[in-house]
Amino acid sequence: MSEAYSAKIRKPMDLTTVECQLLVGSRYAGPEDFVQDVALVFANAIRFNKDGRDIGDPLSCAYYDASVHLLRYSRWLSHELLSDHLEENFHIDEPTADGLPPFSWKLTSGNRKKAREEMDRLVLTEPIEKSIEGDRYTWQEAECEKLLKVLRHQSDLRYMGFFIQPNYPHDYAAFISNPMDWEKVNRTLKKRQYDKFGGVISDLRLIFSNALKYNSQLQGTDTVSGKAYAAAEYMSSKLEAGINKMMLSVSDRLERERIDHANAEREIEAQDRAEEAAIRAAWKKEPDAKENSSAPAATRPDITQKIRSVRSATQRREVTDFEIPFFDDEDNGQHERSYFELVKFQKSLFEKQRKESSKLSQIATSCAAALYTRLLQRQFAEEWLEKERKESTGRSQENLDDVETSTEKKKEVDETLTKPSSVLNQLEQKGRPIIKMSLEKGHGRRKLTKRSPTIKFD
Repeated sequence: MSEAYSAKIRKPMDLTTVECQLLVGSRYAGPEDFVQDVALVFANAIRFNKDGRDIGDPLSCAYYDASVHLLRYSRWLSHELLSDHLEENFHIDEPTADGLPPFSWKLTSGNRKKAREEMDRLVLTEPIEKSIEGDRYTWQEAECEKLLKVLRHQSDLRYMGFFIQPNYPHDYAAFISNPMDWEKVNRTLKKRQYDKFGGVISDLRLIFSNALKYNSQLQGTDTVSGKAYAAAEYMSSKLEAGINKMMLSVSDRLERERIDHANAEREIEAQDRAEEAAIRAAWKKEPDAKENSSAPAATRPDITQKIRSVRSATQRREVTDFEIPFFDDEDNGQHERSYFELVKFQKSLFEKQRKESSKLSQIATSCAAALYTRLLQRQFAEEWLEKERKESTGRSQENLDDVETSTEKKKEVDETLTKPSSVLNQLEQKGRPIIKMSLEKGHGRRKLTKRSPTIKFD
């Protein structure tokens, strides 16, 4: 341990020492003593690295930010995992004057409520990083999926069976204005329609709050509603336990990503400052070179070549998508601007152009999709119109054929009716003998039989 550390920290502590004392079994009188030693580890790191952070030392800043997060996270973790040892009072440990988390705290219900509010502000409002529908979930979407799987465990199907599929009673809408079920939440998540963690959690809580509201009148009975009410109570408590676990893991990862991002930015800034200092040092040598300008050209150093070599040596090794500005030998009025200011300007300009290009690409894609849809609709309309035209033409031709057929038949009937028969023609002939008709009488009594009367023609 260094003398500088001993001068600032009176009571050193580390996690290995805490673990050894915990395994001994007789060093800690209660859970609060153990928690205070854990908090002391990170509180010492904050005190030791505060001065370096104030002057902008990258390493001190990294340790300081990590210690602040771990101190806050250990407080959240202690109140969740040691909830059976909490005191039922409203005592809340206030943060320090610098706005840092308290360096020590008591295990009370008030502190637990305060820690939960901090996690809610951090997690529930955090936008979910979305993936494309059908692709692999991002880690944030995977955390939401884990929360759904907590409710679909095989051992809980007898309770969860009421809430998976939308099987609502006929009068459900009269009591519940916003129905919700597990399948609907899962479908919405797969379509990437959730924007924040709070949306997923609120919909899952709505499933069981609706069930408790609708079945409250028959709670405790051996009816379907009574069983649904008991299942909603059980699954609601299991959901809250899953939410607490997700809050801890998500809040820890979000803070770690924020710290990593800040450290990366500090490293880039440190590299920029070092490169700028090297270039400025090269520029300061220019007056000395001007004093030697009276020397022969063969012995006078080439100032331009020196500056170029310094710039080439200090050029950043990372691959960039934008063009590094090139310095001409002639003075173009930008000699007062440093190399890295130009690099930052070029980078910001490139980022702006890339965003505009992405925006134009999205607009072009949407316009193309709309145009394709219109052309497809027009093609379907033309095909339908051509089909209707053919069908109407066919029906008109059939009607015309029927009309012609009926006209011909009518003409034949009229001709048949108007044409005189052969009998009438004979009757109308002149000089023909007169036809006489009489009935012939029968002779004697005969057996009556059915026979047609005999007609005799003279």
